[in-house]
Amino acid sequence: MTVKDVYDFLDRLAPFATQDKFDNSGLLAGSLDAEVTKIAVCLDITKEVIDEAASLGANLLVSHHPVIFHPLKAVASDSVIASLIEKKMNAVCVHTNMDMAKGGVTDIMLDLLDFRGTEVFDVIHPSLGLGYGKIVELDFGADAKSLAELCKKAFGCTVVRFSDNNRPCKRIVVCSGAGGSDAYVARAAELGCDALITGDVKWSAFVEGKNRGVAVIDAGHFHTENILCNVLVSKLSREFDAEVFIPCANEDLCRYV
Repeated sequence: MTVKDVYDFLDRLAPFATQDKFDNSGLLAGSLDAEVTKIAVCLDITKEVIDEAASLGANLLVSHHPVIFHPLKAVASDSVIASLIEKKMNAVCVHTNMDMAKGGVTDIMLDLLDFRGTEVFDVIHPSLGLGYGKIVELDFGADAKSLAELCKKAFGCTVVRFSDNNRPCKRIVVCSGAGGSDAYVARAAELGCDALITGDVKWSAFVEGKNRGVAVIDAGHFHTENILCNVLVSKLSREFDAEVFIPCANEDLCRYV
């Protein structure tokens, strides 16, 4: 079993060719020819994740967020990239390709919420029907607070921020990660949606929602995307005869008081 075997499997789940133009998904460290010992799955590759994975005998990290996102001008000896090289760790990232994939992060959110949605919110690949977020049509009207409480339970959130539009919400956008921009709130309103469930909501987006009558629910970047890790562990474990695990160091980096 090589890194390429795992890479090809992930490519079938969420083709790397569909990643957004700004993204850097794929093999970011190591070699496709390297033999895999164990696989560690994480949201972000940190030095703590690398150290723990290596100590447990893993030499392949599969992450959602790219450990290399912007072009590198230098690699310092105390950097995350240097740690990957030093420990001979291979790293494969499945980022926006997995955000947009059928069965990807947004679809996992929908499953956990027990919602059904097929209409893509922000279409990136029209010919493939892929993009960010899905629009849900509920059979009932739910108030913003109830939706926030549902998200907190479904995603295991520490805290959920939300704004209220003071009316029942039936047409809802669900979008993983950083979908909390003014533009996305405005688009939700233009598409006749009552609420937007996402993460990383800017204050100006809450204001936009107030002015446009859209309830905005911020369930957090970590909690709306870390849910991918358990799914990847399950899929990789079924496909390969190798130990697959989530390091304990894969955690919400924010603390709350």
